[in-house]
Amino acid sequence: MNTGNIIPAMMGAFGLLFLLLLFILIIIWIVLPFSVFGIKELVREAIEEQKKTNELLKDILGKKPPAGTEETKKGECEDIL
Repeated sequence: MNTGNIIPAMMGAFGLLFLLLLFILIIIWIVLPFSVFGIKELVREAIEEQKKTNELLKDILGKKPPAGTEETKKGECEDIL
């Protein structure tokens, strides 16, 4: 069996696979910045919601009614826990 022809054939197959993977990597590299900048506003909104949730939890743990509820508008303060 002549193995002299197998190695160049394998190099051609691996070379084609390498070029395919390189092409996919280049496409991902081009698209990545657009996806990062696209989700930036969503991340900001999530952070704002998290800050609101943290403030509500602080109010609950401090046994104060959350700001903007009916209890604070009337001036009444009841224990929440």
